[in-house]
Amino acid sequence: MIQSVSLWRKLCNGLANPDDTEQLPAEEAAKRVGIPQKTLDDYVSLLRFGRKFGFDFNEHKDEKVAVLRAFVQKNKNKSK
Repeated sequence: MIQSVSLWRKLCNGLANPDDTEQLPAEEAAKRVGIPQKTLDDYVSLLRFGRKFGFDFNEHKDEKVAVLRAFVQKNKNKSK
């Protein structure tokens, strides 16, 4: 997940290929990554909140996104 989001952001910012600085629209970059843009946007949000709330990405690197989603949801509810 992190690698896909990273590649998508690099394509959007024109950093994926050092010889070609062309920036792609988010939707086109998502097509190249092979994941819908809405899903990638959701992943970015989860990654940001996970980092904010102290999620241990290394410990859960082989887990599904649902583990991160549950962690974020639990911590969002705590902060209210």
